Amino acid sequence: MTAESESVSQTARIPYRAIVVTFLCVFVIGMCLAWAFLSMRAVAGVGGSCASGGAYEIATPCPEGSWLIAVAIPLMLIAMFSGSGFGMTIGAPAMLLPMWALLFTALGWNFFEFGFADGSVSFIVCGVMFWGMALPAWWAMFVALKNTILKRAPEETEKARKERQAASAWSSGSLDGSIWWWVLYTVLGAGGAFFGVAVYALASA
Repeated sequence: MTAESESVSQTARIPYRAIVVTFLCVFVIGMCLAWAFLSMRAVAGVGGSCASGGAYEIATPCPEGSWLIAVAIPLMLIAMFSGSGFGMTIGAPAMLLPMWALLFTALGWNFFEFGFADGSVSFIVCGVMFWGMALPAWWAMFVALKNTILKRAPEETEKARKERQAASAWSSGSLDGSIWWWVLYTVLGAGGAFFGVAVYALASA
């Protein structure tokens, strides 16, 4: 087999569909996190409860754009499960822990900010609960990231070394493998969050 045909064969094995779906799901999760964070802030700003529609007079109507939280939560869960499933085929980290940590940290921040500003003990208690739920996820990711950075490659045979070098770059990452997955997740998630802020601004206009 020539070098050219070997290169073509390796390229054909790259799972493009899984790569695209995984990266798209990370982007969508970032967008949905922004929607949930901003929608919750809007509702908290009018006292923590509101209503829209119906035959009765509404004392506190919901702010424009806050309806996006009803879309954000189910869409975020679908993206997390889909992205994790496709990500497994290319060795990418599961998305449950990052999503869980960021969601409860962001919503807990809102509870703390409005709780301390208004002197609302119930909001502060909710903030403590939400950050308490986020803490295990942050700790698990910290441990995985530390293991990734400090990991030392074990001694391997010549055959194993050649097989590793021949492996596709897309199948070499894992939770305790390549740190580049976390870099990609961060960039794509941040891009999704900025896009989500823009969409929320349009919906609130």
